[in-house]
Amino acid sequence: MIRGLQRVLPASFGGQIAAIVIVGLILSQALAALLYVGLLPQWQRSMRPDAAIAKVDVMVRVIGALAYAERAPTARLLSAEDFQVAFLDRIPGENAAQMDGTDANLAAALAKKTGRPATEVTVNAVATGADADLKQIDVGLAGGGDLSIRTRIGREYRLGVVGEAGLIAFGLFVLAGLSVWITWFVNAPLTRFAHAAERVGVDVHAPPFPEQGPTELRRVIHSFNQMHDRLQRMLVDRTRMLAAISHDLRTPLTRIRLRLETGRAPAEMDRIVADIDAMEAMLTSTLAFVRGIDAAEETEAVDLDLLVQTVTDLISDVGGAVTYDGPGRCRYRCRPQSMMRALANVIANAAKYGGSAHVTLHTRQGGAFVVEIEDAGPGIPAEERARVFEPFYRGPSAAERDSEGMGLGLSITRSIVLAHGGSIELLNAEPRGLLVRITLPTEPSAAAPISSAFAD
Repeated sequence: MIRGLQRVLPASFGGQIAAIVIVGLILSQALAALLYVGLLPQWQRSMRPDAAIAKVDVMVRVIGALAYAERAPTARLLSAEDFQVAFLDRIPGENAAQMDGTDANLAAALAKKTGRPATEVTVNAVATGADADLKQIDVGLAGGGDLSIRTRIGREYRLGVVGEAGLIAFGLFVLAGLSVWITWFVNAPLTRFAHAAERVGVDVHAPPFPEQGPTELRRVIHSFNQMHDRLQRMLVDRTRMLAAISHDLRTPLTRIRLRLETGRAPAEMDRIVADIDAMEAMLTSTLAFVRGIDAAEETEAVDLDLLVQTVTDLISDVGGAVTYDGPGRCRYRCRPQSMMRALANVIANAAKYGGSAHVTLHTRQGGAFVVEIEDAGPGIPAEERARVFEPFYRGPSAAERDSEGMGLGLSITRSIVLAHGGSIELLNAEPRGLLVRITLPTEPSAAAPISSAFAD
């Protein structure tokens, strides 16, 4: 039943609220129709006493105003299936003994309404059981004759006070229960999401919350799950970064300790200084990494083509073999310094480890900008590509050729690109080499700090 209700209700919050109101109205109308169809057929065939009295009074006045000879034909013309009228030449109530009962109260009310003597007005029940409402009314007319009317007359209050109160209470109970249930069904995903958010505050490793509920809530849950995933990754990466720092610092510290304990410190002072410089460089790179990730640079509109061209020129000026092809002026909003740093890391790596780099900038259908950096180097094995974005990770070829690198360049690049709402991919180039593809949407999130992408 819940799945059926999910298919029927609109996807948005506004639509579901409107649906609750509309469903409530439909249910109330349906209940009224059910009561009308199920309980009123018998009542519809029976007039209320006040209506019957008024109608009989009209007949008495109309027939009584006619000449005696015209009364019988006119009565036949006014007769209907549910209101039979006849003019008889007999004494009023002379057939009362054949009836099943007398309604004295109704007879008195008719006499008062028509102005006829009480002795000339009788009301008798024709039968009992299902036809108990069928009455025969006899009224003596001035000038002689008896106006005989047979029709169904019900009660003034058909259910009674207790019955009507019970029926109203039942209807309110049904409508209120259904409304509360539908409202709970709509609010349940929001309540579960609130509990999930509270759980994440206690246990950051809690599983992601399933995307369910109205469209707006699904979007919120999707964003929350992304934030949760980033937080988990950030903690993992921070832990990995601290472990890498402690591991890399332990080696030079151990060498310095051994030289001091063995008394070789004066003779190997140059090596000790070199170890200290290495540790300083490591700490400097780490601080630069953290500061670069957490920097809050304002976004501004730039010419992306000119920005990429500037980066390639800077690398070419220091000896890198870099070429560039671009479409010309491209307006793009970004953090210029951060974006230049991200592109410089990738292009410099391509020129350094791939021998040469060819950079292209083009637009993709939908308006996204795509920067591709292709080199002619040995490439990166598929199983190693995911790891190169980890802080302090250096591939075997990079470690062999460069002993000074810290393995932070691609981590910084990925964080900056993701903070701009983009993506970075490592692909095989043809016939050989590595292709780095950076996709940048034309409308990046200017409000997202770069630190939000640290762990993505």
